[in-house]
Amino acid sequence: MRSDGDVRIIYKDWPIFGPVSERAARLALASDEQGIYPAVHRQLMSGRRINDDGMLQKVVTDAGGDWKRAMAYMMTHEQIIAARLYANGQDALAIGLAGTPGYLAGSKLAIGAISEGALVELFARARRAG
Repeated sequence: MRSDGDVRIIYKDWPIFGPVSERAARLALASDEQGIYPAVHRQLMSGRRINDDGMLQKVVTDAGGDWKRAMAYMMTHEQIIAARLYANGQDALAIGLAGTPGYLAGSKLAIGAISEGALVELFARARRAG
């Protein structure tokens, strides 16, 4: 995406793996207040299974964030975060996502983890489609 130079990335967290996944997504959204969302998101999507708050705390602190601040923000903005996750889920279902990750470029959808080459091709197909 960096090499393309004409791509806007919009992350939409959609926790589909139960309560731990939902807590991680809530924490990711709360981490945006500290400016560390991209780093937190990247670590959460790394494929490493997050099992507890200890692991989540490490993700936040490794990203340069303050764990207590993230938790406080998550608690005080609980309804806003819940509404965002709900809306993201509705968006995912509306475009036909069955799981994560998913990539939408224009009207072209790719589901699942894809290679850099496949991502470049996705952008090219989207541009050709207008």
